[in-house]
Amino acid sequence: MIPAEQNVRARQVMLGPVRVSQVCFGTEHINRSVPEFGGNILADAARLHGINFWDTDNAYGSHTQVAEGLKHFGREEIVITSKTYGRSRQEAEYDLTRTLRELNLSYIDIFLLHEVAAGTLKAKMPAFEYLLEMQKKGVIRAVGLSTHCAPVISAAADIPEIQIVCAPFNREGSRIEEGTLSDMEAALRKAHDKGKGVYVIKVLGKGELTYDIPGALRWAFARREFIDVYNLGVANLSEARENLAVLNALYDGEVRA
Repeated sequence: MIPAEQNVRARQVMLGPVRVSQVCFGTEHINRSVPEFGGNILADAARLHGINFWDTDNAYGSHTQVAEGLKHFGREEIVITSKTYGRSRQEAEYDLTRTLRELNLSYIDIFLLHEVAAGTLKAKMPAFEYLLEMQKKGVIRAVGLSTHCAPVISAAADIPEIQIVCAPFNREGSRIEEGTLSDMEAALRKAHDKGKGVYVIKVLGKGELTYDIPGALRWAFARREFIDVYNLGVANLSEARENLAVLNALYDGEVRA
């Protein structure tokens, strides 16, 4: 039996066309773990707390840990996101092929153009066209982009083929590279209103808001009418459980944002 203090589970939501846990396990912080140990952290997060959505990337150095975690489940039980920094078809193909090989997967659930900087979306469309082709072949289930720039999110909202957008979002506006916090909120709301799946990163500003973790989490979680998923970069199961407890308490009306 799971101890009571651990018996907190993530809700399931739709992120674009994919059903996922409302909390995503960002895997960058487990990249220094022994692969089996890191894999067990991910597996326990899924089994004990329902966090079946794991975010990785070629640059994170966590593919070995994610691959180990996947060994504990049937393929359809876990949702994986990865990304490409590429602009060309060739660069996107390289990143996708490497990801599938290193994770030992025949398909990936979500694949994003990564860190699309201001003014570069048009230049990255050849890479995106390749992702669309792979989606039609069933190699990718859903496509989208991540960016730190509010105008890029706003522009992506107007592109029908983009299904999911990802951006930093926290109460201090930290890690937003172009636009204000209000601009980012408006862009994310626009994307959500147009049917895009929205998930956010850097809820704690990559450590800058750790002086008040509960308050920062409550602020972000209170805006879930236009945010589908929260990608929380945690290093262990305890952190994931504590973050989930804050979110679930909001649903239960136990805390105020």
